[in-house]
Amino acid sequence: MKPVRDINPVRLPAGCVHCVEGGKGFEITAVSGAVWITQACDRRDVILKRGQSFILDRHGRAVVYALKEAAIVVGPSGHIEAAAFPIPTKWHGAA
Repeated sequence: MKPVRDINPVRLPAGCVHCVEGGKGFEITAVSGAVWITQACDRRDVILKRGQSFILDRHGRAVVYALKEAAIVVGPSGHIEAAAFPIPTKWHGAA
């Protein structure tokens, strides 16, 4: 597992998307907020809240949509424990 200080979250303002191309086997972890995930050729809707993760199991594009302001990390399965990831009360700088 990678040390938390070496992982940079992707900040997603409410209503924004983040695309992951060819990420089969990667884990998406919500470290704050709530996100909706959909994958190519997959009818499932996956909703993650803070501390929850999902491992992408399809080839092609996955889309992560911020239901409200959120932060996610994307990487190899088991790369982070969201509960140990400190999120600042207020984000600084651009997304």
